[in-house]
Parts: sequence; C-alpha cells; structure tokens
Amino acid sequence: MDYWKTLVPLAQKYAGWESVTEQLAAMTAVKTALAHNQLPKKGLPRLGLSSDTLMMASDLREAKQLNHLLRQFRFFIAYHYGMWAFVHQQLFATWQDQFGPLRYLEVAAGNGYISAGLQQAGNRVIATDAHTWLNENQTGHHPMLPVQSLGASAALLRYGHQVDAVVMAWTPDKDPNDMHFLRLLRREYPHLLFFVIGERFGATNSRLFWQSAQFVADRRLLPLNRDFKRFDAVNERIYLLA
Repeated sequence: MDYWKTLVPLAQKYAGWESVTEQLAAMTAVKTALAHNQLPKKGLPRLGLSSDTLMMASDLREAKQLNHLLRQFRFFIAYHYGMWAFVHQQLFATWQDQFGPLRYLEVAAGNGYISAGLQQAGNRVIATDAHTWLNENQTGHHPMLPVQSLGASAALLRYGHQVDAVVMAWTPDKDPNDMHFLRLLRREYPHLLFFVIGERFGATNSRLFWQSAQFVADRRLLPLNRDFKRFDAVNERIYLLA
C-alpha cells in the first residue's frame, strides 16, 4: 500500500471535519519541507480521530482506516525522510532564545536535522553518525549538512573538548551503547550540557540508560517542550542529563 496516496483521498473525503483538514494540511507541510531538504516551519497538531469523531462516521471501517493512517505518519516520515525526532524551525528559535549561542556536538545525527536547526539558529555544530541505518531507510542518505562518519563514543573523544553541549536524539531502544556513552561523558566531559531527545522508557534508548539517567531540572526546558508538543502515541521530550 502506498501510504500517502491512500491517506490523501481518504482524508479529503472527510474534509468536512475540521480536525482532519487541519491535520492533513500540517502533515503536507512537513512532507513538502522534508522533500525539499528543509526543516518544517512548525510542529504537528495531535494526529488521529477521537472516539467521539469516529462515532459520527457513516462508514466506521473507513473512519478507522483513516484514524490508523493519521497515527502512522511518524513512521512514514521516518522511513522515507529519515526524520525521527520531529523538530522544526519554531523549536530552534525557542532553543536559541533559551540556551544559545553554544558549540554543539550531535551524535547519531542521521540526516542532521537537529544540527541543521541549531546551525541555522546561530550555533556552531559538529554532526556525526555511525551510519548503521543506511541499508534500512533514508536515515543518513540526504543530510542537511555534512555529517562525519563516527560512532557516538568516538565522536565524543575526538570533539568533546571543542564543544559546550552534546545532543543525542532517538537512539535505538535496545542498544546498550548509549549507556557506554553516558559513562564516558560523565567520566571525561562532566562539564558539557547533555541534551537527550526521545521517549523515556519507551521508543528510544535502552532501559539501563534511563535507569541511570540523572535529570537536570532546568526551567529553560519548559518553553522548549511546549514547542516540542506531542502529536501521536510517542511521548518524546527534550531532556537535560548529567
């Protein structure tokens, strides 16, 4: 099944439902931006149909299919464009207001969406990735800026002394290498700000990583996460760890 070719006519059929029209417009804007190797201007509204909306449908089977497709948008974008953390220009404007300017090292950068956003906002960035996903989807195939081929720990050892902060987003949920990285950072570079983007005890990072994480209470994260609002079943957030 072609996801997008199935979704669009089905959503247009329910264009009389304002929430569907809003969702499709926002999804189209994200897809169009990424297809042109640009960051979306803003985030997504909550995707999917409420139970009350579903009950209004004349064809419940069809409405349930639409609901399923709306809620699967993250995986469509991740597979075709290599975007896992749903970042956007508005988020980076807020990030810069709260924390910038800084020198950043991004590990596991993929296509470099986060590094590109930080750079466009006025920061110096070094983007790195082990490029282990190249044969599985579009992650790493169309970087928005140069991404050096380095694993996370190797990148930290090479560049940790040149930066003020490290960003790690959406690392695999069953790979213990994130714990090795955390130990290395604590031992060798405890002064660095460490931003982690993902879902705690969920879709990202190993369980051991989250169990060992020491969360930094920083009020500057509040406006950041207001812009990084949840839009589907994945509760991804931006954390500061020590």
